[in-house]
Amino acid sequence: MPSVTPKTNPKSRTEEPFDRLLRRFKKDCDNAGIVQEVRDREFYEKPNVTKNQKNQDLKRRKKQDAVKRAAPTRQRRR
Repeated sequence: MPSVTPKTNPKSRTEEPFDRLLRRFKKDCDNAGIVQEVRDREFYEKPNVTKNQKNQDLKRRKKQDAVKRAAPTRQRRR
């Protein structure tokens, strides 16, 4: 869990408002991948389903790469 402490302004010696602190905390959680991991673990997924999803993603990526390579390149006019 990301640790977020309130920042203080050295000149006025005031602490950071709570809404900014909360925004920084949420951003740190998103960057650490905590929210995504919780969503992924919300329901049990059988190992076969996970494996099948990986294979489908790989197949889709290969198909997209093949389409990209097969696309004709444009010639620039001079």
